[in-house]
Amino acid sequence: MVTEDRFGRVVAHLYRAALGDATWASAAGVMGELIRTNGQSITYAEAGPGGEPEIRQSRFYLAAERRDDLRQLYYRDYYWRDEAIPRLAGLDDRELAWKSDLYSDREMKASAAYNEFRVANNTQNGLFTVIHGIDGSAVVWSCGNSTEREGWGHDQVRVIGLLAPHMGQAARVHRAMADARALGASLSGLIENRRLGLIRLDRRGRIMEANDPARDILLKRDGLRDGGGVLTSGHAGENKELQRLLARALPRHGVQGAGGSMKVTRRKARTPLVLEIHPVQGMGGESRTRQAGALVLVVDPVRRPRIEPDLVVRLLGLTPAESRVAVELATGQTAAGVAAALDCAESTVKTHRKRVYRKLGIRRQAELVQRILSLEGLR
Repeated sequence: MVTEDRFGRVVAHLYRAALGDATWASAAGVMGELIRTNGQSITYAEAGPGGEPEIRQSRFYLAAERRDDLRQLYYRDYYWRDEAIPRLAGLDDRELAWKSDLYSDREMKASAAYNEFRVANNTQNGLFTVIHGIDGSAVVWSCGNSTEREGWGHDQVRVIGLLAPHMGQAARVHRAMADARALGASLSGLIENRRLGLIRLDRRGRIMEANDPARDILLKRDGLRDGGGVLTSGHAGENKELQRLLARALPRHGVQGAGGSMKVTRRKARTPLVLEIHPVQGMGGESRTRQAGALVLVVDPVRRPRIEPDLVVRLLGLTPAESRVAVELATGQTAAGVAAALDCAESTVKTHRKRVYRKLGIRRQAELVQRILSLEGLR
């Protein structure tokens, strides 16, 4: 039986990992021990223009060891023909599905993904769960086989269900931090970041500090406001939800807070702001972090960072024209959308796309997205 204290410590470990990169492996290790599974993968995806999921980030772990070799093997040889993948889209939010249930009897005998990858890596009797985000994103959490001799027990499955919302929230925050190139940054580094709005709240929920992008938003009072030191929304219904999420992130002393996401409507912009509310109380670190109770990440979808084509030219060996097309495709655009953005013929885009795929040794747009986004840390 998993105790509340032990569960809370694992959740806290997961929230710490969301703000950094190196700590994900140790978080995967403690989660694996709690659940008693031999491995996990965590994949963050967003909906592309045609509704197809576009993978932005994916990591594979065995215990506390990150296995990039398994990730590369899977996406190179199996992902594009894995019969289970399209069926994941039909799962409800946080619904648990046995991996074997996502394959037909015939597929379980003939599927390369099931027999060559899942069986070989002891994940064929594991579980999938999909945590849906408010902005069309989704986190796919895959657990390998149970390490218990008798197989999966009720308590193990229950703990996966309880951890799922925290896993989804941590993955979303991690993605936002990665987009802002802020993973592993100190609090002072976050406050100086210009690519992501950030508001620091004390343990009573009052605003302690805001960086420049967040301060600009608060001063405009368009959707999000500073109401006498209290973070509020101009829409009554949204403000009620905001206060509920802040209360969950800042519970009574000794209780682990929970993160949450919401949208905030703006009058002067078509796209709403996305708030990621992240508990940090008790995480330690620098003195100012210890005084904080929660961080509020303010994500403006319009200002999402992009990889520059000249970087793609230098690092991937593509021509300037191919690089421009590759960067546009990596945002999830269709060939028609890229043609409109670059003011060229759709046939030209398709020709460049074919050359890019051949040069990079890939077959799908999802693989291109991964390859382009992998350059983020080298920019």
